[in-house]
Amino acid sequence: MRRPAREAEPSWGRVLVNTVKLPVLRQLRAAGLLRRRGSGSRRWRFAVLVLALAGAAVTVLWLAGGLTSAPSRAARVPAAGGGPPSEAAGAQARAAAWIAGQVSGNAIVACDPAMCVALQEQGVAAGRLMPLRSAAASPRGAGVLVTSPLAGGQLAGRYAPALIASFGSGGNRVEVRAVEPGGASAYRAALRADLAARRAAGSQLLRNSHIRFTGPGVAQLRAGEVDTRLLATLAVLASQYSFGVTGFGDAAPGAPVLFRQVSIAGIGRGRLAALAMVRAQNPPYLPAHAGVAGQTGLSIEFAAPSPLGLLSPVLDADSPHPGSAGGGFPLGWAQIR
Repeated sequence: MRRPAREAEPSWGRVLVNTVKLPVLRQLRAAGLLRRRGSGSRRWRFAVLVLALAGAAVTVLWLAGGLTSAPSRAARVPAAGGGPPSEAAGAQARAAAWIAGQVSGNAIVACDPAMCVALQEQGVAAGRLMPLRSAAASPRGAGVLVTSPLAGGQLAGRYAPALIASFGSGGNRVEVRAVEPGGASAYRAALRADLAARRAAGSQLLRNSHIRFTGPGVAQLRAGEVDTRLLATLAVLASQYSFGVTGFGDAAPGAPVLFRQVSIAGIGRGRLAALAMVRAQNPPYLPAHAGVAGQTGLSIEFAAPSPLGLLSPVLDADSPHPGSAGGGFPLGWAQIR
């Protein structure tokens, strides 16, 4: 016996339009629009009904995303690794927001087309983006690479060995990496030299009587975990002021990176002049964010990624010279502008 064909399931938009239809009819009857007689009144009632239902349909389609001028983020950012689109889009959106707020505004960002869209939605200018339209595309010339372990493993190993942030997990994981033009081997060599220089500079700062550090801050300086630009900034401030460092911060989720943020206190009425000094520095020593904190302090933060090799040449050149007042960095570091 032949089974009757199953009716196709109506779309979500049609169901909502039909749901809105009944209240509209009730309102028309309550207003007396459905009680009139005559062909002219029927045509008028029909036109009113069509307009009412058209308005309801437009509202429904707008809520369903059918009338937007551009696709929603979930539709424009496909899932990575076959995972649920919402998870992949969420990881990409968080990565894009972090890049927009934490990565240097001068850095070129290499990204796949979907990630580039997410970055533009967070306000990153299209001129800063380098779309990677194939797995063989090179991110040379970019400062940052945004990829997933599955899609960009070879690119990361060859061009961007330094992980600076990550978002999500599994196939939906999004990694933000610093591009090293010389490749992984050149990066490892530069990292070893920079680590030794940061440790030496941190030891010099700990001997500076103009700066007071907390226990965790002492350990972080000795371990070479503080960004070179912060070390230089503290040396500049210590040449003019005495203060305490209340803590270092990194603001980099999912990656063990250098501390790029510092909170200081105790400068007192000189904090505005100290802030002006910090803001007067030239790149790469110009912070991304600097402002007053509390009644006597400052908060200073540098953008990602942390550059390597800034400290070694200066230390080498200044090593024969006597230290600055208080036993801090050599005088050359206190004059960085």
